[in-house]
Amino acid sequence: MSSKIRSKSPCVSATYEKMCYHLPMNPALKPYLPVCEAIGKLFAPNVEVVLHDLETKTLVFIANAFTKRRAGDAMLSHPQLPKNGDWVGPYDKSLEECKALKAVSIILRDEQEKPIGMLCINYDITPAKALFESLKILVSCDASTPSPGAFFSQNWKEHTDELIAQFLSERNVALQGLSTNEKRELAVFLEAKGTFAIRNALGYVCGVLSVSRATIYNWLKQQREA
Repeated sequence: MSSKIRSKSPCVSATYEKMCYHLPMNPALKPYLPVCEAIGKLFAPNVEVVLHDLETKTLVFIANAFTKRRAGDAMLSHPQLPKNGDWVGPYDKSLEECKALKAVSIILRDEQEKPIGMLCINYDITPAKALFESLKILVSCDASTPSPGAFFSQNWKEHTDELIAQFLSERNVALQGLSTNEKRELAVFLEAKGTFAIRNALGYVCGVLSVSRATIYNWLKQQREA
């Protein structure tokens, strides 16, 4: 799209944004139009770029309009010029269209340092906020959820030994003194804790209990059929 100012057709449409110019405007503002247009194109459709003529209190350029404002409209309110510096922001804004914005306003001056225009850049952060909320849900961890324990333990043997010690403590018995029935109960206990889902855990328990794999398989089968 040509950057030439068109007084007869103040609004020029493109496939992904709408840029509108208005004449007449202060000639000193015209050099800023390519800057406004470039920002609008680069960040379309999430950034609205607005140029105001402070002398006529008129909106003279707008790209990617978030509202029904168009070039040629009167300024909504007379801006309060910053006491120090030439710009204010970033600051938060909100629209009735349920958009949340981050905005910055820049005072444009002529050669005599007189304020002649205001360039406002409004960034629609609504999509970013939605993404942020989704990411918070994704990475959040419920403290009440039990840890995966043995399945992801770096030392599964230690975890298995802890479970065996728990079983022996609850029954006040020693490992060497376990009867065949108590060994069977221990195997069923470890199965319920998910121990045998860990690779090599079954063989380890067979060595601890001095029984064969077939024996433990048979005990677990009996338990399932009971």
